[in-house]
Amino acid sequence: MESLTTGFSLRIPKDLARRVALEAKRTGLSKSEYARRALEAFNQQRMQERMAFLSTQLAAHSAAAHDAMESSVSDGTV
Repeated sequence: MESLTTGFSLRIPKDLARRVALEAKRTGLSKSEYARRALEAFNQQRMQERMAFLSTQLAAHSAAAHDAMESSVSDGTV
């Protein structure tokens, strides 16, 4: 099993704590495991969003570089 640490404490609204406890019980997980999985899923989602953003930026940069090269080819310096 992966080594675990107590990295931080977390304060959440009572209603959220109640819902987490209920869902954890429904899924047969401890509250801690439920929260770990939720945090992991959130981090994964954020990473995917970041990768999509960077991919869009890279594509725009690549298109601009391509356009610049295309325009230099048409200036007769081939």
